[in-house]
Amino acid sequence: MAMRVLVIFGTSYGQTEKIAVRIGASLQRRGLSVELCNAARTPPALPVEEYSAVVVGCSIIAKGHQPAIERFVREHVTTLNRVPSAFFQVSASAGSADERGRAAAQRLLDEFVASHDWTPILSASIAGAINYTRYSFLLRWYMKRASAKHGGTTDTSRDHEYTDWAQVDRFALAIANAINPLPERVREPALSAG
Repeated sequence: MAMRVLVIFGTSYGQTEKIAVRIGASLQRRGLSVELCNAARTPPALPVEEYSAVVVGCSIIAKGHQPAIERFVREHVTTLNRVPSAFFQVSASAGSADERGRAAAQRLLDEFVASHDWTPILSASIAGAINYTRYSFLLRWYMKRASAKHGGTTDTSRDHEYTDWAQVDRFALAIANAINPLPERVREPALSAG
């Protein structure tokens, strides 16, 4: 029977869900059984301790993590530290042209896991999207200002995706290898000339 992996995420505007779906599909191609779960909408089908591994994804906007993911990690940190677990954080800052923006995103990721005494086997700060057309007036103003500060786009007439899908694929592959490594190839003995 395939190992069961929970991929649970928190999203506001859908980019973290797109990334979670991509990670889940990659894990399934490696023969793992994957359950995708939006933490704010539906609880996992099984008790968390019954999964072989857990991947947690969370977006941040204006320095705040998703409350449903905060709650999930707080409630299940013992299990997350016992089974292989991974964490990815999605933000526009992670794709910033400015090193300070990327460093700030990484700092928020590090602070999040440290504040919950969580030690995931893997973590990644992944660039998300700026969805200007879907933001409230106040959030659009804030994001435009933050984007300008870090060298990003300020064109509020459309949305902007910054996700590096190759990074997402590498992260998914690293997760799959960490929780279900492929057996090493048996080396054939060298033929001797005779």
